[in-house]
Amino acid sequence: MYEIVYHTNFELEDSYWWFVARNYIIKELTKKYSNLQVGDTVLDIGCGTGGFAAGISDRYKTVCMDTSPLALEYCKKRGLTDLHQGVLSDFPKDSYDINGAFMLDVIEHIEDDMGVISEVYDLLPKGGSFIASVPAYMWMWSRHDSMHMHYRRYLKSHFNHLLKEHGFEIVYSSYFNTFLFPPAVLKRFYDKIVGEKGEYQPVDTVPQGINSVFTKIFKSEATLLKFMKFPFGVSIITIAVK
Repeated sequence: MYEIVYHTNFELEDSYWWFVARNYIIKELTKKYSNLQVGDTVLDIGCGTGGFAAGISDRYKTVCMDTSPLALEYCKKRGLTDLHQGVLSDFPKDSYDINGAFMLDVIEHIEDDMGVISEVYDLLPKGGSFIASVPAYMWMWSRHDSMHMHYRRYLKSHFNHLLKEHGFEIVYSSYFNTFLFPPAVLKRFYDKIVGEKGEYQPVDTVPQGINSVFTKIFKSEATLLKFMKFPFGVSIITIAVK
């Protein structure tokens, strides 16, 4: 990703509605549906600037990995210390007892998605948990995807098929960011019709009041997602087990 994305993410990850709500939802679903226990060691693959890793470090021993040295410098500023630069095939897995792996909005950045899913499978022990989120629907492709260097967006059925093909059992999977799906779709179509103008910003900033409302709306999905699955949404969350 471009350096500006890391700078922006670090500045906004603790306050911007999308980061705050997404991280909360994934943490809550992980507690309910994964095999991970308090104190287990987990690897956050493509950890970015460390917002999610820092948020789960009270529950798990979190190891961070990213290809960007800038991202890892920001992780250090969050107090994260177990950091590795590189791709997953470089990770010294024999030095760790990894119980679970996270890839949150990462797999769409990797050209060989099947290859990296296979590497995650090889990394984990039997019964190990894999928690992944990806963006949904190629028809929602926008300049945001291009600037973040995405290769694709997914259908839930397609994404879960990739995991099953490589030996994973799906424990839980749902679309999410559903309550704000209608305005997201409208914005995508508006941008396609009138064109996306102006200098690109990695995050669509909103006034503080709207940010607060969006946070509450998106975050409220956590309660329902613990007991049901949404049929559509901007993103997909899947929890699988080896």
